[in-house]
Amino acid sequence: MSQGAKKTHQSRSKQTRDSLLKALEKLLETKDFADISVAEIAATAGVSPASVYRRFDKKQGFIPVLIDLYLERLREWSASPGARADIEKCTLRQALHRIAGAGWRQLQQQNHLMRAIYLHGRSHLDLLGTEGDQFESALLVAMQAIIALYAAEITHNDKDKAAAMLAYYFNNIFIERGLFKKQTGAWTENLSDQDFVEEVADFAYGYLTMSPRT
Repeated sequence: MSQGAKKTHQSRSKQTRDSLLKALEKLLETKDFADISVAEIAATAGVSPASVYRRFDKKQGFIPVLIDLYLERLREWSASPGARADIEKCTLRQALHRIAGAGWRQLQQQNHLMRAIYLHGRSHLDLLGTEGDQFESALLVAMQAIIALYAAEITHNDKDKAAAMLAYYFNNIFIERGLFKKQTGAWTENLSDQDFVEEVADFAYGYLTMSPRT
């Protein structure tokens, strides 16, 4: 069970907890987590505010549960046919373009969850437990698999370091644009999302195929 969420011993209590989470997600589609009150969550779910406090440790108790929800969606998406970018006959550069595109689309679909997790989860690291580590580990494993698949094309000396940097790069550059586009200056404001994703993929390709360090 996620930290911040209290144990539920009856199916009805779990249903109420799930309704509260669904209500919060609906509110997050139009409002920031910081601007949503416990009373709003309860009203949207059709329960009393006391029901929230019986199941969550204050409003911040939702954060680790939102991470669980995001990871569940990520696993479902990763296992879906639409997420499996067909890269069997692709070059490394083509594969990176497809992977970047798929990752961007997934982030856009779950943007409302990521904003709450990223902007407010870091203020309550004591609540997160190992959920954040699970996401980072999953992304690292995915990048290690790509590097292993295209090892013949990759010239970077340290494959493990390259996988770690690739995971860090894709995660943070997409979050930067996906969550903070209006606050990141004018450098890329004239780029469409498609152009941006293609440039991101090409940067990754250049990094992996640069001349080895001597």
